[in-house]
Amino acid sequence: MAAYDDINGKRLALVSVISIVVTAVTVLAVQVIYFAMADLVDSEKIRNSAYTRSNLVLEAQSEQLTSYGVNPENGNITVPISESMKKLVRESENAHNEST
Repeated sequence: MAAYDDINGKRLALVSVISIVVTAVTVLAVQVIYFAMADLVDSEKIRNSAYTRSNLVLEAQSEQLTSYGVNPENGNITVPISESMKKLVRESENAHNEST
């Protein structure tokens, strides 16, 4: 008597599954596009960034470590790190040779 009111369960399940799959694929595609665009923006920011203040400080420190000079405030003599290390190695070798 009410045959026309019955719901076609197979068709409803098929449409539901297809809708879920299409939605999931769309969400994943949007996520991939978002992260690709975010990576592009981040790489552009890094490429355009300049660390001028940090580079100046590092340059000044490097210059201090590799130059000879006298500190005008206290009269201390500055010697390059590489020269100090060579001197320490020579002293250590001499001390080792004298002890043996």
